[in-house]
Amino acid sequence: MEVFARNPDIHYVDPTVRLNVGIWALWGGATAFLAARIWTKTRRGSGLWCDDYILIVSWLVLTANDALICAEYATGYVNPHWGDRMHIMIATSSCGTLIGLSLTKTAFAVTLLNLTRGFKHWRKCHAVLWFCIVTMNSYNFVKCILEWAKVCGDKSYDKWYRLDFCLEPHFRNRFKENGNIYNIVMDFVFAAYPWIITWNLRMTRKDKIGLCLTMSLGILVAIASAIRTEWKYHVQKKDQWYFWNNAMSNIWYSSEVAGTIIVQCVPVLRPLLKELHFTLRSKKFASGSEEIAFEMGRWRGAGAGAGVPPGERAAAAGWGVGWGKQWDVEKSLEVADERLVESGTGVETVCYHGK
Repeated sequence: MEVFARNPDIHYVDPTVRLNVGIWALWGGATAFLAARIWTKTRRGSGLWCDDYILIVSWLVLTANDALICAEYATGYVNPHWGDRMHIMIATSSCGTLIGLSLTKTAFAVTLLNLTRGFKHWRKCHAVLWFCIVTMNSYNFVKCILEWAKVCGDKSYDKWYRLDFCLEPHFRNRFKENGNIYNIVMDFVFAAYPWIITWNLRMTRKDKIGLCLTMSLGILVAIASAIRTEWKYHVQKKDQWYFWNNAMSNIWYSSEVAGTIIVQCVPVLRPLLKELHFTLRSKKFASGSEEIAFEMGRWRGAGAGAGVPPGERAAAAGWGVGWGKQWDVEKSLEVADERLVESGTGVETVCYHGK
C-alpha cells in the first residue's frame, strides 16, 4: 500500500483508538502464552532451548514494533503533511514486522528440526527445513533492504535517508506481494510436518490427530495471512478510509507475529492444563471424601453395614472405589505429562516413546 499518497483536501477517519486496542490485545495474548510456556518449562526442570530464546527475541521485536506503530499514530500519522521523522518511523516499523515474522517462523522450524532428529528420513526433513529457513529469511532480509530504496520517478522517495538506488514501482509492489505469499507457503509447509512425523508412530489414532492438530495450529495463521493479503489488495482506494485501512493492515500484520507465538506455545502448555485439571478434580475428591467417610463410618459402626439399607452400602462402597480409580488415572496422567517436557518441546518425548 502506498503510504505517501495523501490528499490534504480529504478528512481522513482516525483509527488510533481501535489500532491501539487491536495490537495491544494481540500483544497481551502473546505475552500470556509465552510466559506460560517459559514457566511450564522452567518449573518442570526441562529448561529453555533454542526455539524458546528465538521466541523471546521475537516477542521483544513485537513489543518494540507495536510501540513504534502506536507512536506513529499518536504523533501525526493521520495527517496530510509528514516530515522525514514519520517516513523513517514507517519504514522502520515495516522492517520490524518482517523481522518478527522471520523470527517466529524460524522458531517453529527449529522446533521441527529437533522433533525430526530421530525420524527415519530425518536428513531429507532437515534439508527441506533448512532450505525453508534460509530462503525465507533471505527474502525477508532483502525486503528490509529494499524498504529503504528510492522509487524511480517519485520525488517523495528522493530523501537523504534513502539508499542510493531506485526501484520500478511495479517491481517493488510485486516483490512485496511475492514475499507475503512465500511466508504463507512456509506456514503451510511447517504445518504439514507434524502429520508426516506421527504417521507411522505407535500411537492411537485419537492421540495422533490431537497431537497433529495441536502442532499444526500455525495453519490458522497462514489462513489469516492469506485473507489479509487478499483483503489488502481490494482496499487501495485513496478515500477518507485510507488510513483506517492502513491501521487494520497493521493489526493484521501484528496478529501474524503474535499468533505465531501463541500457536507455538499451545503444545507445551498441555502438561500445565493437565495439572490444573488434576488439581480441580483433587479438590472435588477432597470435598467428596468427607461424605464418603461419613457413609463408611455408618456402615462400619452399624456392624459392617447392619441397619444400613443395601442400596446405600453399595453406593458408598462404589463411590469410594470409583474415586480411587479416578485418582490413579489422574496420577498416571500427571507422571506422563512430567515426561512430555523433558526434551524441552513438550511433544518430542511423546513421539519417541510412541515408537
